Amino acid sequence: MRRFSAGLRVVTALMCSMLLISSKPAIDLDAGFTMLVYIAWAGVLMWSDARERPLVPGLAAYWLDVAWACAMMWHFSVGNMMLMLALVHPVVLASIGYGVGHGLLLAAVATLAIAVDPDVGRAPLPTAERLGGAAQYLLLVLIPAAALLARPMRALHRRIALIDEIEAGLDPRRGLEPLCAELVERLRHGTQADVLALVLPSRIGAPAAIASREDGGFRARPEVHQALERLLAQTGTQALSFTSRRWWDPRARIRVHAGARAPRTLVAPLEELARLLDVAGLHIAPLTRYDRQHGHIVIGYQGLRAHRQDLRALIDAMPELLRVIEQAALVDQLQDESASHERVRIGRDLHDSAIQPYLGLKYAVECVAMRIPAENPARAEVDALAELVNAEVASLRELISGLRTGARGGDNALVPAVRRQARRFALLFGIEVEVECPESLPSSRALAGALFHLLNETLNNVRKHTQARHVRIALHGEDGAVTLRVVDDSGSVTGRAAPAFHPHSLHERVAELGGSLTISRRDGLDTELLFRIPT
Repeated sequence: MRRFSAGLRVVTALMCSMLLISSKPAIDLDAGFTMLVYIAWAGVLMWSDARERPLVPGLAAYWLDVAWACAMMWHFSVGNMMLMLALVHPVVLASIGYGVGHGLLLAAVATLAIAVDPDVGRAPLPTAERLGGAAQYLLLVLIPAAALLARPMRALHRRIALIDEIEAGLDPRRGLEPLCAELVERLRHGTQADVLALVLPSRIGAPAAIASREDGGFRARPEVHQALERLLAQTGTQALSFTSRRWWDPRARIRVHAGARAPRTLVAPLEELARLLDVAGLHIAPLTRYDRQHGHIVIGYQGLRAHRQDLRALIDAMPELLRVIEQAALVDQLQDESASHERVRIGRDLHDSAIQPYLGLKYAVECVAMRIPAENPARAEVDALAELVNAEVASLRELISGLRTGARGGDNALVPAVRRQARRFALLFGIEVEVECPESLPSSRALAGALFHLLNETLNNVRKHTQARHVRIALHGEDGAVTLRVVDDSGSVTGRAAPAFHPHSLHERVAELGGSLTISRRDGLDTELLFRIPT
């Protein structure tokens, strides 16, 4: 639009100058200088815009256009009608590019400037003998009318800009949740809203993403997601706007985009929705495709300045929004299916290879136990070893079963695994292990496996590099993360702090999980490792 405006500015300047020169035999020095300077200025602007290096940002160029047209009208009494039309160019393009309010402001300033005659001997406004002075007023109304008539073009421009921004800045390959968080932030910025929410169906595991001026984009909590769905389900499939008003304000609170009359029963849920999002005005646009509803987009404003153009632009851009969202959902689905097939393959390979040596060890230990008399002191140790091997085989069978069935699994798999590992470690190496954890700590199988490996490597480091006799393990879930704390008493046993160490493998594993690892010395002696992994 800047290039189009620059070209139109040059054409307008040349045509106006040629017509004025041809219609007026003598031009004073000030008028000629004003024309030449503006023609040169328009040419420089067009050249800079063609090179993608605009010299004048924002609305300044349109203000200069208005100032030039008014100055020329002050200089000439002939051709004022034609110069009046030259004001339409900056007013219309400013309305399209920056909003009708800016266009009306330009029109008001231009109207005031040409209505005041700086020289009593000149008539800045043309007169018509048949219409008398009414022609002047009709021309004064023409400029603000041009700004108002540009509103449809402004809505089209906003829609095109919104679609271009979505197509250029969003990558569906990142997955549904990251895309939704970025999408709501971009839409909030594009509509200049205070809050924007994208509410997708929770029954299929889709998120509800919210963006605000203070917090940016984030995923709503499950209870907030359910509350949004419950309230939006009552609005149906129609796009509408809602504004909170005082009891004495007679204006309508709800406006339906299609023009139908909104039922009064929607007032209560929309008021609750506005309170939930802490806004005063709402636009609600349903995500509908192929006669199926896929969620809602909600635009919220703190003040009573919600523009219906935002809703129309959003509705026009809805097919592109849905296309990007569906592509991201398909990427997640393909990743889940690929992961499921890979789990099945790994489970099959483990069953055919890794479990066989454990089964051989299990049978060998049981055979040795049967040959040792019950009164032999070694029998108790061999029986404990057989029990440990049986427990490990059972745990491995459970893991392989979950992999081969493709089950996401997990749930409360982490707590039993930690307790089993603690018992095994204490039995094999004679180091007392104390475990503090809740009875249930739901987690995905991937997270449970990752934390189990971290714990196993930490215990092996304690065994290899310290003289600890007691290890304390604390496992908790809090604030969307799982914390694992491992403390050994090596410093208390030796009377001095253990040498500083930096377990690179642990730091790498934690970084891959997006968590943190903190190593400290309790009382200056005992070593404490604190893992924090987001769920």
